[in-house]
Amino acid sequence: MRSEVLYTVEHGYDGDLSAAVLHDQAFVQGYGRGSGTVDWQGRRGVIEWTNFPPMRPDGVFLPDVRGVIRLDEVARPILFRMHGISLEPDEAGVRLFGGPVRWYTDADELLWLNDRYGFEEGTISVETGRMRSQTHVLHPEAP
Repeated sequence: MRSEVLYTVEHGYDGDLSAAVLHDQAFVQGYGRGSGTVDWQGRRGVIEWTNFPPMRPDGVFLPDVRGVIRLDEVARPILFRMHGISLEPDEAGVRLFGGPVRWYTDADELLWLNDRYGFEEGTISVETGRMRSQTHVLHPEAP
């Protein structure tokens, strides 16, 4: 398998992260929406997403994101899904996160994405909700 950086994103929550406590505080489900800008190997675009993060028993939300990427030079959107893990914030209030990504598109020049997995890794400021991330695409290769 070969990995390459496919795109980088500057994004964040468009408001507060909401949380609902269910089952007598045994399960906490978050909800938030966000947006930002994408640099897709030199192509510019925007990203919009919704996050439905469950909370672990130790109080850390886990990303469960669904969204859309619109590139300036591509007529059709790219849908994506990412779910993964988050770590406790460091002393500066920055949390690391990462997880697998899948894409879905009918844009002719990007149909190959439908046959790939990726991995997103990034940081989020607990104070501001702003994030920086990069997403790698994984290309299968024969052993």
